[in-house]
Amino acid sequence: MPDPIDCKGDASEKGIVPNPASAGSVPARLARYPFLWIMLLSLVFFFTALESPSLNDGEAMYAEIAREMRLGGDWITPHLNGARHFDKPPLTYWAIGLSQSLLGETEYSARVWSALATVATILAAGALGRTLYGKRAGVLAALVYATSLGPCIFGRLVMPDVFLCLWITLAILGYRRGYGEDPRGRGPWPWVMFGCLGLCALTKGLLGFGLPTAVIGLHLLASRRLRAFFSRRLAGGICVTAAIAVPWHAAVARANPDFLGYYFIREHLQRFMGQRQPADEFLPLSVFLALTYIWTFPWMPLVPQAFRRAVHRLRTEGLRKTEDLLPLIWIVFIVGLFSASHSRLEYYALPAMAGFAVIAGKLWDDLIRAGADGPSGRAASAALGAMAGVLGVAAVAVLLVLGPFKDLVFRVFTESWPEAGWGGSPDQAALLSRMQLPAMTALAGAALFSAGAFAAMKKSRPRLAIGLLATLMAPFLVMAHWGFLVVEPYQSSKPIAEILDRYPPADVLVFQEPHEYMWVGGITYYTKRMAHILKDPKFEGAAAIRREPPERFLDSRDLLKLWGSGKRTILIADDSREQLVEALSRVRPVEILGRAGNLTAYATSREAPASLSGVSGVRP
Repeated sequence: MPDPIDCKGDASEKGIVPNPASAGSVPARLARYPFLWIMLLSLVFFFTALESPSLNDGEAMYAEIAREMRLGGDWITPHLNGARHFDKPPLTYWAIGLSQSLLGETEYSARVWSALATVATILAAGALGRTLYGKRAGVLAALVYATSLGPCIFGRLVMPDVFLCLWITLAILGYRRGYGEDPRGRGPWPWVMFGCLGLCALTKGLLGFGLPTAVIGLHLLASRRLRAFFSRRLAGGICVTAAIAVPWHAAVARANPDFLGYYFIREHLQRFMGQRQPADEFLPLSVFLALTYIWTFPWMPLVPQAFRRAVHRLRTEGLRKTEDLLPLIWIVFIVGLFSASHSRLEYYALPAMAGFAVIAGKLWDDLIRAGADGPSGRAASAALGAMAGVLGVAAVAVLLVLGPFKDLVFRVFTESWPEAGWGGSPDQAALLSRMQLPAMTALAGAALFSAGAFAAMKKSRPRLAIGLLATLMAPFLVMAHWGFLVVEPYQSSKPIAEILDRYPPADVLVFQEPHEYMWVGGITYYTKRMAHILKDPKFEGAAAIRREPPERFLDSRDLLKLWGSGKRTILIADDSREQLVEALSRVRPVEILGRAGNLTAYATSREAPASLSGVSGVRP
């Protein structure tokens, strides 16, 4: 049977002569190019069904800003619902604006860049693994990244973090190839590094620029190469980075005098320290670290062993000689930095995933070599057996947690993601019941594949174990995609927008102010119109830029007047506005157009409005 992970040169290294009778067979020829097959299968996965589910409100924000840039002709100052939006630099908006011009305003045109970036990151992670540890380790690093849960889930979503993963991986690859042998730099790779640093800044601002710069700087310090790094090439590289990052920042600051304070103080410093108003979502440290580890599934049982071996080699070989220093700094710095942040979210450690993939690929390469100083196959099989057991228990637990113990799910969501709107409504309880059997089946299947990998390692067949772990992700990800479709009404404004399409257009569309203003992007993108915002008193202390233009922001009294003005008005709100809806009905009869997820669409009826006198009991 041909080795699916074998690479040209391995046989000669081991003194093994290939069988001439089988060398020319089709399977043998195909097996010579494992990296090519990984890339082809990645293209199939990441580009399949990009149009579904519909964009969640966070994704739709990026697509809507790109749409407003195109329609308004202003590619410098981002706008969301007509308001200036300085939360992120514009590279993501520009890319989506280009694809919208070519492919139309669709989910596919919004997500195609994320899919491309993720596939390119797989390629870059493989190239870095090969540079550090050899050809087969590079193939395995690419395989680990391509099949890890985190990149598979987030790598198809519209978010700048996916671009950032690519730029950081390429910057570190450029650094290692350009400065690995000569700290003064050689070849074109230093320019790749400096160019990607600029793209990091244009994707995620000062934080994006700082992450790879700190990783590279710490590596230079720890390996005692910093002095030699200062050269004429560095001066030229700084110019390359500045040429990419500075022009937009200078242009938007010139057009908006309040940009620099808002962008650097509020969006960088205060966000990191958790001092923005309204307060940012904030995962407990234990949840953040647990999810960071889970994103490495199905390779997670061997991640601790890979980390320990990398640290051991570092101690044995010394800081200046070991290749493990760079990925270790990469992982520890990024995970550590966001662990210290007070606005950390579940996907913030994604830029470190390629580092995890590289050291995991090295471990699996060592397991295949099985030398005297190689890793313990017994420890690896024990870890895989433990994962199989945990997955089996999880499959049984799902029957209970998504069944009689649904309240536990709602409590976890309420504590970890309080603004997600998962409070335990009957519709949400029914949704969890729908997910019960598929989730149990997926976990049971993953447990079986993991048990197979455990058995393979017990028999010293690491290649088979690798194949089983990679394969188990296919049905698992099908279930995950189905889960996204099931929760679509709670994550996307498209279902409520489709309800509005069945009725005559409104003169005024009013949307209740969300906790994160960017979530307005969902309703504006899918209705293709600007919305008035029903102010939430909780956000009165928010930055003024959040509520501009001010005439489009209404308090309850403003809405009551509008409701009785004779204009056809539609209000989209959740159940927390029941008191206001009751007051509106006393001004003019309220027609319920429909409900999707947590949101209900209310409209003025055609009956004559009543007087506003006597309408009370509603907070402004």
